Amino acid sequence: MPRRSLRRILAVLASAWVVALTAGAFADPDERATTTSILKEVEASSSKDAAAELVGRSKLALERGAQLRSAGDEQHARQAESVARTWAEAARDVVRAVDVEARAAAARRAATDAGTQAERERALLEEAIAQSGRLRAQLEALEREGKEQPTRTSIAGADAGPATAAPAKPAPKPAAARDGGAK
Repeated sequence: MPRRSLRRILAVLASAWVVALTAGAFADPDERATTTSILKEVEASSSKDAAAELVGRSKLALERGAQLRSAGDEQHARQAESVARTWAEAARDVVRAVDVEARAAAARRAATDAGTQAERERALLEEAIAQSGRLRAQLEALEREGKEQPTRTSIAGADAGPATAAPAKPAPKPAAARDGGAK
């Protein structure tokens, strides 16, 4: 029976060792290089100040990973590098968010400017429409005034301007002239 127990223990240890090797194979073998490239991307950004604390934490975790690796603690070194990558990715996300917010603010300003310009143009259009209406009213008034005046029959009367008095009626004839002079 002790041999069976020993075999079981060895089988369990062997399977645990296979699982550990498999887990290590799926981990990013070059976590440090990936983290470093992310940090370079962040530091090249114009918004790097927003993520300065996160970059500092990532670099600190990378240093800790290097110290652990030099001490021979590979497992904890990989964990530290994984933490460093997480901090670096968070820094990259913050930088991207700052850039997106800046573009959104610029788009908001452009939309506001476009709205203001549209309001100005609308006011100018309304003013032009009102002026057009006033001019039409003046034209109609002139046309009505021209229709209300009598037509001129002589050139002298047309040059003299509008008539101010009604034309004179012929004077009535005296009574003697009407009867033929017999009385």
